[in-house]
Amino acid sequence: MTELTQMSLAEAAGAVRARDVTAVELLDACLARIEQTEPAVSAFASIQVEAARTTAEQLDRGEIRGPLHGVPIALKDLFFTEGVPTEANCEALRGFAPDHDATVVGRLRDAGAVIVGKTNTHELAFGVSCPASHNPWDTQRSTGGSSGGNAASLAARQVFGTLGTDTGGSVRIPSNCCGTTGLKTTRGTVPRDGVHLISWTYDTVGPMARTAEDCRILLEVIAGHSPADPFTSKTLLRDAREPGELTLGVPDDSFFNGFDTDPNVRAVMDEAVEVLRSLVARVESAHVPNNAEHAEAGIAIVFAESAALLASVRTEHNDLIGEEVRGILDAGTAIEGTAVASALAHRVAFERTYLDVFDDQGVDLIVAPVNPNQVLEHGAVELNGVPLIPATTQFTFPVNGAGLPAIALPGGFGPDGMPIGFQLVGRPFTERTLCVVGEVFQRVTDHHSRAPEL
Repeated sequence: MTELTQMSLAEAAGAVRARDVTAVELLDACLARIEQTEPAVSAFASIQVEAARTTAEQLDRGEIRGPLHGVPIALKDLFFTEGVPTEANCEALRGFAPDHDATVVGRLRDAGAVIVGKTNTHELAFGVSCPASHNPWDTQRSTGGSSGGNAASLAARQVFGTLGTDTGGSVRIPSNCCGTTGLKTTRGTVPRDGVHLISWTYDTVGPMARTAEDCRILLEVIAGHSPADPFTSKTLLRDAREPGELTLGVPDDSFFNGFDTDPNVRAVMDEAVEVLRSLVARVESAHVPNNAEHAEAGIAIVFAESAALLASVRTEHNDLIGEEVRGILDAGTAIEGTAVASALAHRVAFERTYLDVFDDQGVDLIVAPVNPNQVLEHGAVELNGVPLIPATTQFTFPVNGAGLPAIALPGGFGPDGMPIGFQLVGRPFTERTLCVVGEVFQRVTDHHSRAPEL
């Protein structure tokens, strides 16, 4: 039965539609795989077996509901599901069970998804690791974070797709570490109501799966304005463009100034560029903003917004919040209003600078590493003496600041056998194009199809 879990989401959905397999059979295969691998990877915070089986049985008795009919899906433990604990790996939220679904969860259900459970995250999504979970490629290594349980579950072939959140890289970093695919969406593309947030300005919801095609299928289900989230845009996703029409921008050396990028990471990106060269119309050098132009303002905004968003939790249960997160919230509380206003103005100027790369340099896509480093040891709290968040988000955090979409794709493996990926950054609302380019890249490479031995 667990052989069924080797299929992609697209293949699994097609098999159910063709009646080659039932939703119950697909769910049972996933549950068997979870039972087999979960002791090693610890991807899940909770699993809702009976609810999932009831849903699968109902789907098998009815007509095809939508593109996810009968497909087992997992959710990062930030997404509200009615009556199910949604605790964000935080003692201060222990026992919190919302009385409604998040909008995106409702859209998944309407499309026929079978929600299997909630995946582990760094506490309140405040980090680039996921201490509760282990990397399926090497359980002594980090999954990345904060959506680490998602990526671990996907790499271990436990489920076919997941939803994560990305404030400064939290969809792309674990995808990079676990050899899976993740889509960071344009600011405002996907509703965030019913999701534990840490930043109004930087947080995005996005799909994580094994392939770019799978991410595109999930995106089409969850994207679109919702009255319940006033931050969502009414701008529609742009139609996909074919890779042969596009110009790929490769950042010049100034993009890498100020920090060391592992040679193996650069090598994987360079190899990806050579593959993409045969797929796109042109490859050009581009001057892309360096993280130093954004980091200070971005940190001020995220920290201050976090302190505001979590003020009531701190009032009631501050002693139950972990020391690391409390330190961030204390720093956010101490930031003066004028400093926040200045940072917000700086962020808008930075966004304009990033958009100018597309508008003035004739570039449609920008290629970059995801992390400057290879996969770290499980439990690492710093890199070369620098705390993990600033040390590992130089290439991801600015994309959130600019509000742009980006897709993280597996690009190869390091000498130690651990995955290394890269990301493609696009113009606002070009998620479909990013996915199509990713799909074409994955047709001519096999990095995404390789699975860890568990």
